[in-house]
Amino acid sequence: MKNIKHTLALAALALASGAVSAAAITPTFSTFGTLAGATFGGNGIPNTAVAITTTTDGLTLGLTAHQRFVGPNLANDGAGTFFAPAGVSLVAPSPADPFALWNFGSYIGGTNLASYLFVLFYDFDPLAGNDQSTHGRVRVPGTALATNPAQASSNLGFDSLAVTDPMTGVTATGGVFDPNAAGEYTFALVAYTFNTTLLQEVARTAIRVNVVANDVPEPGTLALAGLALLGLAAVRRRA
Repeated sequence: MKNIKHTLALAALALASGAVSAAAITPTFSTFGTLAGATFGGNGIPNTAVAITTTTDGLTLGLTAHQRFVGPNLANDGAGTFFAPAGVSLVAPSPADPFALWNFGSYIGGTNLASYLFVLFYDFDPLAGNDQSTHGRVRVPGTALATNPAQASSNLGFDSLAVTDPMTGVTATGGVFDPNAAGEYTFALVAYTFNTTLLQEVARTAIRVNVVANDVPEPGTLALAGLALLGLAAVRRRA
């Protein structure tokens, strides 16, 4: 079994040489639904809409998106795309240090975790179809995981996510995240093994979060507004 220093050294070489696949991240999973027992490191975080990938040797990867602290569960299409409101959270340390109104949750569990390098890719750029190579990344050797399962709920407003990766020079496109920016944000949690000095992807789960500006009316709201205007016009005609 490779030690952590050797693992990180190989990871740096592989990532710097472009061994990590380059393509747009799209929703990817084995199943989409309930991940039993998942808490994503918090209390009350829903685990009923999770992009779950499992492997034959017992590895489970999960990704989800949810409201930060309060509010209804985020809507989703049942196929890995979530819908979240734009805006700045009022829960400390935000708004002084602006966080989004929504978080993304990650889950790693199963057997033989020490055999893998895990990479979480995250997107700061609201443009659709961003290449994986433009995403920020958090890399954790399985040997360094403190718990099994390893779970976390993160916010794109976390200052740590805007730091440039010292091994690859990658910073998530767009620099500091803007929680007011509507658009498409993609996330992937990927497990790699080593083949000589190259990383080999063995499993991934991925989701998309479509963020919508709060001042954009829902279609139903527009329809009601239209009916109200028609009613007002009829009243004026009768008058």
